[in-house]
Amino acid sequence: MKQYRFGLRWFPAVLMVLIGGLGWGCGSSSVSYESCLNDGYCTGKVKVTRYSGSLPLSPLSGFWTAAQGPERKVIELGPQLITNPQWPDPSIKKVTLSAARTDTEFAVRLEWEDTTRDDGLDDSRLYTDQAAVMFPLKATGTPPPVTMGAEGEMVNIWQWKAARQVEVDALRQTVKDPSTIKSPVEDLNAEGFSTLTRQAQQDVQGHGVRTETGWVVVFKRALKTGDELDRPLDAATPLAVAIWDGGNRETNGQKGLAGWIVLEYI
Repeated sequence: MKQYRFGLRWFPAVLMVLIGGLGWGCGSSSVSYESCLNDGYCTGKVKVTRYSGSLPLSPLSGFWTAAQGPERKVIELGPQLITNPQWPDPSIKKVTLSAARTDTEFAVRLEWEDTTRDDGLDDSRLYTDQAAVMFPLKATGTPPPVTMGAEGEMVNIWQWKAARQVEVDALRQTVKDPSTIKSPVEDLNAEGFSTLTRQAQQDVQGHGVRTETGWVVVFKRALKTGDELDRPLDAATPLAVAIWDGGNRETNGQKGLAGWIVLEYI
C-alpha cells in the first residue's frame, strides 16, 4: 500500500489564499481539478471505483479490504497553523482513506491509529476522538480555503464523534425501531472558522468502530439529496480530512489536517 504525503504541502498554498484575500481563483468554472493538482493547491488523488448494489455502512466489512475493493491510500496529516490556537504537533500523523460509489450512493472510509480511547459521555466528551471530511459546496472552480471555507465559499462537512457513537450504540440496544436512531455523523456547513452550522436536513449516515489499534469510520450518503446545502457527489470532487485525538486534548481547530485531495471517479 503506497503512502502519499498529503498533509504538509497544502500549507504554503493556504497562505497564498489568505494573503490574496481568500480568493485565488475560487469559483472560476474555467479552473479544472487537474490545474488544481498541477499548481499544488490540491495535493493528490484517490480513485473512486463504481460498484453495484449497496455500499456497506460497517467499517469492518470485508468489502473495504478485499483485493477487488476500493483503493486504500495512506494520507499524512499536518498541523493547523492558520488560526489561534495553532496546533503545530497533532497527535495523529496519518489516516488511511478509501472511497467508493454506486449509481445512487457514495461512501468514504477512514482508518487511523490512536492509542487512547476517548469516547466518554461525561464532561470529558469535549475532548472526544473525532473525524471529519469536507467538500466544497460548489462543484466547479478551485476549492475554497481548507480553513473551513470562506465568506461566499461554503463547504459541506461530515463530522463523526466517538462520544456520539457510544450514545447511538446504546440506543440500538433499547429502541425497537432502529430507523428512529440518529446518525453518529453530523451534516454541517461552514464559511470560515467559527461559522460551523448544523443542517436542518441530516442526510449522512455513519458508523465508527474501535479496533485494537485505533478507529475505523465509514461515512455514507446518497449521491444527490435535493438539499442545496449538500455537495452533489455524482462526479469527481475535492475532499479534505481532519482527525482529532481527545487524549491529546484536541478540539475545534486543534487537529491534524490533510488539505484538498481529488476524488477521481473511474
